[in-house]
Amino acid sequence: MSAPIRTHNLSVRYGREVTLHYPDLNLEAGAALAITGPSGSGKTTLLHVLAGLLRPASGEVAYGNLNLGAVPEAAREAFRRRHMGYVFQDFHLMPGLSALENVELGLRVAGAEQPRARARAALIRLDLGHRLNHRPVHLSTGERQRVAVARAVAHGPGLLLVDEPTAHLDRNRARAALELLLGAAADLDATLIVVTHDPVVAEALPARLDLGAPAPVSRALVST
Repeated sequence: MSAPIRTHNLSVRYGREVTLHYPDLNLEAGAALAITGPSGSGKTTLLHVLAGLLRPASGEVAYGNLNLGAVPEAAREAFRRRHMGYVFQDFHLMPGLSALENVELGLRVAGAEQPRARARAALIRLDLGHRLNHRPVHLSTGERQRVAVARAVAHGPGLLLVDEPTAHLDRNRARAALELLLGAAADLDATLIVVTHDPVVAEALPARLDLGAPAPVSRALVST
């Protein structure tokens, strides 16, 4: 089940020289947000903060009633396992495992019941029923991406975070990837946050945060 996401006064420090400051977010449950901006503007860093993978130098990140910055790592890890799905830009699939085993592993880590059956169902739903036993090296880029999406959504997360979903794809496959993500989020009633450099992806989402604008550009569901 998704929950509102609120951030306040977020900043991340790199060494003594660089501090990234972020506008406040106010996302309702089930919202869809694109984060855009040039390289170095802190898009992926913000995604890591929202995932609880990185502690900010200042500020708060709240998912429902949970303040991610105020709880220990064990609690953040439990949050990620139960409530979050993350699709990395380079997919991060285990090369020695089949598509089915990659998704099943994610479910086992999440503590889900019937992980093999749920992994199979997730892959079949994404038209990969004929590729269950293929390892990543034998899959196309688009197929590897679908495996990564299946792994992210199979446990039914309320929050789906995606980093540059069209970076490795041509235009036709990029459109298919976008439809896949929007469909997966809609099926789960999940909040979807996508880091992207692709204007087609950014324009397809109802809310947008542009970290490269002199004053951050926002659309509905984002407060600055």
